[in-house]
Amino acid sequence: MKTMLLTLASLVLSGYLLAQKNVFIPAEFSTSPLNTWSWSKSYQSANFVVFWGNVVGTDPANYADPNLRFNPQAICDTLEKIYTKFVTELHFCSDAPGTNLGQYKIIIVMNDTWGSGGPSGWAFGGTYGNTIGAMWVHPNSTRDGAVLSHELTHSLQGMISIQENNVGGGYVGWEPAGFFWEAHANYMRTQMYPRFAGDDLPRWWGTQMFHLSSTRHHYGTFKWLYRIEDTDGFTMVNRLWKESLANEHPVITYRRLKGWNQSQLNNFMYDYAKREVTYDYAANGFGAIMRAEHNRIRVQEPHYLWRRFTVLKQVNAATGRYIVPDAFAPQDYGYNIIPLYPTCSSGQVVVKFKGHTEVNGSAGWRYGFVAVRADGTVSRYSATYSANDSQVSFQLNADEAALYFVVTGAPTTHTSYVWEPGWPKIKRYPYELRIGNAVPEGYQPGFRSMYKTNGHTHANGGGWVANSATVAATAYVGPSAIVLGSSNVSGNARIEGHAWVENATVQQNVVIGGNASVWGGTYSGSAQVTENAVLSNCNVSGSAVIKGDALEWGVTFGSTVTVGGDAEISSCSTPGVYLQVPHPNNGRSNCDGKGAGDASNTDVNAAYTPFTDAQMAFSGTVSCPAAFPLVKLEAAGNPANSGMLLYPNPVRSVFYVSLPGFSREEAVVLTIYDNQGRQVYSRHLQQERTISLDAAALQLEAGPCYIRAVGRQQVYTRKMIVTK
Repeated sequence: MKTMLLTLASLVLSGYLLAQKNVFIPAEFSTSPLNTWSWSKSYQSANFVVFWGNVVGTDPANYADPNLRFNPQAICDTLEKIYTKFVTELHFCSDAPGTNLGQYKIIIVMNDTWGSGGPSGWAFGGTYGNTIGAMWVHPNSTRDGAVLSHELTHSLQGMISIQENNVGGGYVGWEPAGFFWEAHANYMRTQMYPRFAGDDLPRWWGTQMFHLSSTRHHYGTFKWLYRIEDTDGFTMVNRLWKESLANEHPVITYRRLKGWNQSQLNNFMYDYAKREVTYDYAANGFGAIMRAEHNRIRVQEPHYLWRRFTVLKQVNAATGRYIVPDAFAPQDYGYNIIPLYPTCSSGQVVVKFKGHTEVNGSAGWRYGFVAVRADGTVSRYSATYSANDSQVSFQLNADEAALYFVVTGAPTTHTSYVWEPGWPKIKRYPYELRIGNAVPEGYQPGFRSMYKTNGHTHANGGGWVANSATVAATAYVGPSAIVLGSSNVSGNARIEGHAWVENATVQQNVVIGGNASVWGGTYSGSAQVTENAVLSNCNVSGSAVIKGDALEWGVTFGSTVTVGGDAEISSCSTPGVYLQVPHPNNGRSNCDGKGAGDASNTDVNAAYTPFTDAQMAFSGTVSCPAAFPLVKLEAAGNPANSGMLLYPNPVRSVFYVSLPGFSREEAVVLTIYDNQGRQVYSRHLQQERTISLDAAALQLEAGPCYIRAVGRQQVYTRKMIVTK
């Protein structure tokens, strides 16, 4: 019996040894300083081998410098869990017997542990010797699985072209597909750690109008993969890698695998974009995670909202005409989200859409409405519209709290852009709207009302100034602008348009306008910050102009520099026009002094003339039906069991609204309508259940008006009498 047990044990051990993966030693390990590697400075697990250099010795877990200290076993333990998810469960890459991944262990090289000339930097993923995946990581990047899951994806992406895609695909060696390596790596990270679905939303909001493969958001442009996952399953995302062809853009791979034409692909991309209003994604709770992060930022760090919603330029207030600014115009598969605020109680909204097809040969659009509940989830989607000239309408239900109009750039022919082509070289798809029975974001009563607390209107312009800020009497703050935090605005400075200024020093003759967002920093001279520019802790002086979709942190601009387009550049005071991120593909280097006439700044989009009032006229009569109330009014007075209490009533100045009929777990939209059923105030409440309002500050007219509260299931409406 003892002999039989020993024989059996020997056979099991032999099978185990045969199942072990080998360690591939790449050619690079024969040159300095990697040629100092040794088994005493390595660690192995089932699927990984970690190598480090002489700097941290043979016991890196106890190395003196905490920035270079690491536990190789802990790193491998984390990676093994991620490997199980990506390879065993999701089957992104095969490790079947006979495959390279089935034979060899993925190599982990610890950066900054090899001395001079050794691997350095934060974290990278790839392959060694066209044989096996590899990662080069700094010890600090291995503290949890966030970076490791991203870089392991890169290792596995590299394995696809080595062992599974034999037709030259796998998005290897073709620059226009380069963005997808990063987007997909972050998508995979959320499969392992769903919480990262809400990571860096401000960057995404600030660039969502850009083309899908824009290098300005290539780490975040993976949300369309969530829609693929919801509709086709995770396997389809794997197929993009395994069945792609050489020199093929990922959306074209998807189009081909679905058997679609370009129009059908555009329909899908709009179907994805409209879900971005509420993050309507089912898999892994991604949507709920993104909504929670959105709400956190909206309440705690609102300056990070940046360009979440598209702010249109008003053409004619009397006729409800608006045009999308060039900085907001959607590019290929990019999108605009435009909140619409109904101006009559019937809830019926009409939009005349007309696109500028003359700008380029690919101009096309998809658009439609999204109705949202008070809890921030979607209620209904309208039909998808595609005509370049059309009139569409939508009827809100009484229990729907918000309405949005979503527009995507839908190119009639696909363009695959090189890495960093530069903003002037990317097609845009501008359009105009005429809106009936509603006003768009930035023009509604109560615009930014939730941020207008503990402050006052400025005497010169009527804009909002927080009590913590200082604004000189000689400065101007426009009626739709806002100055918050510790800002100090002096001299003849002007804060105009829909500008947001917080914790910034604005002096002399500076103009901050348009939809610009300025947080921190100093702005002096006659500098201008306008259009869609976002600046954080910057120093801008002289006659510098920062405009377009410029996005900058902690830099200095002076002299007569102009920064716009999609530029994110370093400090510069050399006169010139900078509309792109410097790159050989656009022929620019940082602060190179090239002017507006340089070829890099020549726009591929033709100029266009706004449409006439006749061209934007409604078909038929569009009026506001006097259909108030949307729901039955509660009885007069304030019965104890009422869902909404209002006191005093009648009101002269300050009054209070209490909402005992709503739980603190649901959001509530509070809206005030005048006697004609026109909306005069709206506010989204989170956990607040008693608020105070001032009839005088809201400029409520004397006479009857109506206040309505909409929650997840309840709708309460009360008649209120305003006296003077």
